[in-house]
Formats: sequence, C-alpha cells, structure tokens
Amino acid sequence: MSRFVARLFGRGMALYVRLVAATCRPVERGVTQDPAVLAFWHEYNLAAATAAHRLRRHQHHVSFSTRTFRGEVMNAMLAALDAGSVPLPGEGERAEAARLSRAMARLGRQGASVVVSPDGPVGPYRRAKPGALIVAREAGLPLLPWAVVGHPSIRLTRRWDRHVILLPFCRLRVEEAEPIRVEPREPLRPILARLQASLDEVTARADGRR
Repeated sequence: MSRFVARLFGRGMALYVRLVAATCRPVERGVTQDPAVLAFWHEYNLAAATAAHRLRRHQHHVSFSTRTFRGEVMNAMLAALDAGSVPLPGEGERAEAARLSRAMARLGRQGASVVVSPDGPVGPYRRAKPGALIVAREAGLPLLPWAVVGHPSIRLTRRWDRHVILLPFCRLRVEEAEPIRVEPREPLRPILARLQASLDEVTARADGRR
C-alpha cells in the first residue's frame, strides 16, 4: 500500500512540474545543453527538475534516490518525467558503492546527464560533500554547478533544506558556473573546496537577483 501511495504522490508531483515548466517564462542565459553532472543544493531539487524539463528536454537526466518512502516518491516522479533514477547504497556497503560507480561510468558513456545534490540527502545545509565529484570522475562528465531562481516561488523554511517550490507562470532563471573537470584518479579534497566556492557563488547570484 505504501508503495502505491508513493507512486501516486510522485505522479502528482510530476504533473505539477510539467505544469510549471509549461507555463513559466524562462530568462534565457545560455544554459549548457551538453551532457554533464548537474550539481545544485538540495533546496533546488524540484526547481531544477522544472528547469531541466523546460530548458534541457533533449537530454536524458538521471538522479539518485534513497531506499525510503520519499525515495519511492522521487522514483515515480522522475519516471513520469521520462528521467531515470539510481538507488544510493547504504552506509558502509562498499560493494554497492562500487556498483554505483560502474553504473555512473556507463551512464556517462551512454550520453546521460547525472543530477546530484552535494548537500543531500539530509544535510548539512549548503555544505558540499564529495559524492558529486566521485560521480563526475567515474562518469567522465564535467561537473556543472547550478542554482535555480523563480519568481514567484515558495520557500519551505521549516525543512532542513529550506526547499524552493516554483509557482505556475513564474519567471525562471538558471544561474550556471564554469564547469569543473575531475580527471581519473585525481584527489578530490582540493576540488571539493572549489565545488563549494562555485555553488556558493551561483547561489549568491540567484539570491541577489530574485
């Protein structure tokens, strides 16, 4: 029953994303159309799904999901949006983590774009973790920091991520930073500081131009 409810809720969310994507007024800023790892704070998950659906329709996007009820909801939403999902491994599951790395590499070679929230799935708020860099390195794709702005929109201030929900007929803008390349076997710690700075910079631009 819970899986049925999750799928129903996810399909409802997909309908809402399609509605906002169809009615929003994009402010064109040269959004990159090539395959990439799109990295943005967890608060932009729904907003970025809307932006990708409207501005990158020709790209196949694949996101991550947790093995929870919320993950089932996201899986159903992504499937209804013609996007894909990959379940995250549990804590300490090294074999699963290795499988995930291989899956990411295969997706990158097949031309998919991968979507990652560096502070997800549970925070800390706006603090980057290295998962997005690992994905970019294994997939062989550039890492592209994003922030998404919509006016009007709603911010859920009681959630840990202060989630942003775009409203129909909003003005939509994507702030995009310079792509980050992660070479095979390259140490990730120095690049993590660059990712944090890039995400902070595009978010500041988004917050300052509402």
